[in-house]
Amino acid sequence: MNNEEKILQILAEIKSEQTEMRDLLQKVAVTQEAVVLPRLDLLAEGHQNLLDTLAPKSRVDELAADVDTLKTVVRLLTHDVAELKKAQ
Repeated sequence: MNNEEKILQILAEIKSEQTEMRDLLQKVAVTQEAVVLPRLDLLAEGHQNLLDTLAPKSRVDELAADVDTLKTVVRLLTHDVAELKKAQ
């Protein structure tokens, strides 16, 4: 086999590899469009639903303050009840 035939063989192999790579790239693009992107859309939709139903931070802070107040009052009342029981 002479040099010219070797070069032609190498070029044919390169062309074959390019065709295979093009086919693979096409499959990846189709998979991305058909599978990946719809799933990302569903994920974004679910994330938006969570954000819509999530209580705002200001409301959570208000409730935390209310709970702290209630805990303090219950602690004081429990102490008062215990003192009253001792006095009986």
